[in-house]
Amino acid sequence: MTTVRWLRLTGLLVLILTLYFVVPVELTLHRDTVVRAIVSVLVFVGLAVGMVLQLRLHLDNASRRLDGLIVGIVLVVVVFAHAFFVLQQQDPQQFAGLVTRLDSLYFATTTLVTVGTGDVHAAGQLARGLVLVQMVFNVVFVATTATFLTSRIRLAAQARAQERRTRKDPG
Repeated sequence: MTTVRWLRLTGLLVLILTLYFVVPVELTLHRDTVVRAIVSVLVFVGLAVGMVLQLRLHLDNASRRLDGLIVGIVLVVVVFAHAFFVLQQQDPQQFAGLVTRLDSLYFATTTLVTVGTGDVHAAGQLARGLVLVQMVFNVVFVATTATFLTSRIRLAAQARAQERRTRKDPG
């Protein structure tokens, strides 16, 4: 990957994580919530512009699918982490050990990679239902990803084999 491509991908990931950490979840209005809402909107606009740019580049170059895959995985983790955090803020009995946004991001990530250390876990029925939704989504997402990567590897191997055959037999 080129430096510009890495920078663009890193920028998108930083915007996604920034949005996750600044978007307000409190229902009461005070100065801090308003400032965080404004920052969230600005970051969201930057993220939308970046995603449109990434999509246009993806359409022009199929090798950029991996970039989209990375962004997709991070988005899935952040969306579930946000849902877990909001649920915990509304009902503190839903999760054990989930206090901060970082706890929520950690829990969503451990659920995605099926580590499940147990220090943070769903305690309430609604939380367990939401975790089940993430688990099913992860299985489908991971299966699709594995299929995609396997087919990409197979196509690359076939192309290399064809190139070697062509070099050996120029006529």
